Amino acid sequence: MGVFKFQLPSRDMARLRTHLRKAYVTGQDRTPSRLDVELRSGLLICHRDANESGRLFVPWLVEGLGVLIIGTATLGERIEPYNLAVELARGRLNEVRNQLADWVQMGLRTTPELDVLMAESKRSFVTAVVARDAPDLSLAAAQASLAAACRAGTLMVEAYTRQVLHNRLAAIPKLPTYLGGILTGDPKVCAWANEAMPFFNAAQLPCSWKTIAPTEGKYRWDQFDAQLAWCRKHRLAVQAGPILEFTASALPDWLWLWEGDFDSILGFVEDYVRQVVTRYRGKVPVWHLVHRAATSDLLGLSEEEQIRLTARVIQIARQADPTAQLTMGVDRPWAEWMGSSPFQLGPLHMADYLVRADLGLGGLALEIAPGYSAPGSHRRDLVDFSKLLDLYALMSLPLYLWIVLPSSPADDPLADPAVLVESAQWPSPLDEATQADWASKWIALAVAKPFVRSVVWMQVSDAEAHRFPHGGLYRADRSPKPVLAWLKSFRNDTLT
Repeated sequence: MGVFKFQLPSRDMARLRTHLRKAYVTGQDRTPSRLDVELRSGLLICHRDANESGRLFVPWLVEGLGVLIIGTATLGERIEPYNLAVELARGRLNEVRNQLADWVQMGLRTTPELDVLMAESKRSFVTAVVARDAPDLSLAAAQASLAAACRAGTLMVEAYTRQVLHNRLAAIPKLPTYLGGILTGDPKVCAWANEAMPFFNAAQLPCSWKTIAPTEGKYRWDQFDAQLAWCRKHRLAVQAGPILEFTASALPDWLWLWEGDFDSILGFVEDYVRQVVTRYRGKVPVWHLVHRAATSDLLGLSEEEQIRLTARVIQIARQADPTAQLTMGVDRPWAEWMGSSPFQLGPLHMADYLVRADLGLGGLALEIAPGYSAPGSHRRDLVDFSKLLDLYALMSLPLYLWIVLPSSPADDPLADPAVLVESAQWPSPLDEATQADWASKWIALAVAKPFVRSVVWMQVSDAEAHRFPHGGLYRADRSPKPVLAWLKSFRNDTLT
């Protein structure tokens, strides 16, 4: 068994304990592995099965930026404990410096403010390292280095986004990336549907098994047909799904009678997928087939059985419509949940396995919901988001991004009560201006990446039942939030 030891700051231990319980370690493959966390005598002790070197990631308070997931540099095991604050500062400074060097080599033009912050981070880090015999001074310097590196990273990614978009738009008048929202209900009676035309050039049609086949063997196509006709009338690019979502709320009630019976469940899945894709063959160019596979226990299915189901769904859909683009969805794509899960493969390795199996998988859909409890992800910054997109792009498949961000920490009676806004992660009171600011930066960065095929806002209105609290573009009273003004401008200036 491998062990990492980290020395903790003596102050704020009560607050640190809550965050440090969420720590995880990644190895050379960048996938989190199972980790047992022990806190005692001012130490964070991490027990894991592997003995190889790795990076520790923990939620950490960064001055002015809130609680972000921060990683150390790659560390080897040793008897003497590492200073956690110093190693987090080292890791972030190293990450930003390496990314900056790569992008400068590719032509990125830096700004004076960015250069000043990088120099400040380096100076503070040196102070933190040499002041190891003065714990308070070392901690203050490490925190200053970390904050400066994080701010520099944000400026770096913003400069990258501006310059890449400028260069791409210099070659073609408008980018072909799709920007859309998920339709719910009948669009003819939806209050926001016609208003969305200036903002979106695409739409995603939900295809919940529970909605389409609430009774075994009987299908209800009226809502999907109405949504598809509405999209075609308004010339919106169509994508649909997920067809099979490994979530209890998305599965029909009658299916639970077969809990634990893999062969029977497989037969029902095959019939359902074949019915859906065959009916809309040639009418839906992009199918999001499976979502949240092999991330949690469901229907008594093991990790292997969920992966087998996923592979079979892709095969059936490819047979039913050979011309459609077929994708698999990934929730919590940083996979931090693997640090405490018995499941071992992880979304990146599962995608690699399915691609190598040559089943016809044509894309990956990443669900990004920062600042929410599960199935959302802990907040990260633009540097981590950029690196995440680049990591999944290694699959050599186009990416489809599903994103949602909160606009308030208040109670939301129409939201899933199990999903919470983690307001403590944000640096200032969460409001609609924060939502608009984050959305503008994250969506622009995603569109700047040429391998991102589409960006879909997961929940358009807070006036309808939804999963993520206050994640809509429209308020519960159906009035627009500030983020819509930016979406309209961005779409008009940048996208077809």
